[in-house]
Amino acid sequence: MSLMLLQTTTTSENSEILIKEALESGLVSCVQKVPIESFYYWENTLREDREILLTFKVDQGDFEKLNKLIEAKHIYEIPEIIGVHLDFVSSKYQKWHNETTKLHKRVL
Repeated sequence: MSLMLLQTTTTSENSEILIKEALESGLVSCVQKVPIESFYYWENTLREDREILLTFKVDQGDFEKLNKLIEAKHIYEIPEIIGVHLDFVSSKYQKWHNETTKLHKRVL
């Protein structure tokens, strides 16, 4: 695992679809879901929304596949998809991640 993909959505239903699809694809080992407040411009209007932040643990080689999966299942016209490189991951967690994604990976 070398990346964490950050992603937001506004509905619990959409978050559950994204989480389930990502885990069942075997592209990720873990997804975290956190309620947040977002402030941003959309169509030249300042917006404030309650959103759900999802963090996906993903290998760099699978990032683009996960990106496409999210874009296909997302309710936003332009979903936020941000990759963050990880400088350190414990060896035990890395081993668990590798074993988990290998066990559940399917062809997309």
